[in-house]
Amino acid sequence: VGGVNGVGGVNGVGGVNGVNGSGSRRRRPTEKPHLIPAGARVLVRGLQGAAQHNGKVGSVADFDESSCRYTVQLEDNEVLRIKHENLFQQVEAEVTGMQSKPECNGHSVRVHDFDTGNGRYHVHLKGKMAALQPSNVILPKGARARVVGLTGAAHWNDRVGKVLEFDRENGRYLVQMTEEQQLRVKLENLLL
Repeated sequence: VGGVNGVGGVNGVGGVNGVNGSGSRRRRPTEKPHLIPAGARVLVRGLQGAAQHNGKVGSVADFDESSCRYTVQLEDNEVLRIKHENLFQQVEAEVTGMQSKPECNGHSVRVHDFDTGNGRYHVHLKGKMAALQPSNVILPKGARARVVGLTGAAHWNDRVGKVLEFDRENGRYLVQMTEEQQLRVKLENLLL
């Protein structure tokens, strides 16, 4: 539909920066907390039929509700339509709670992937790859992550939400699950 970023005009909504041609402001579409946002950096993984794309990095262009697939532009300019479970959102995060290497706490890392076999994130830390437990990584505001391991509110397990903040004093994320519902979870109960 003409324009830049998919919907007539610039920045996604008619006209320029959300203002239509008549000068009045249009309402931007509501961001959905369970969807990886457009522009997010992602790693492709777990594809069966197109396994040659596993390990490639790209960015989310949009999400198609009818097919439940993201349109992803790979770094090699190829465009794929991929399910959420085959994408890993790569983010900048913060190291915390490392007792064996306390000098790493507070450092920024790029989270590259998650190894489900050993339950650790693969991160770039001080120029090297390292494997960190989820309890040692603070995900950034805006990241989309899956709730895991809850017993008292188990109905939220395997659902994706948006990180709103991390409460350092209580060691819990505030996660937007739906438009109306938020959840507080420990570091280890939220995975990219």
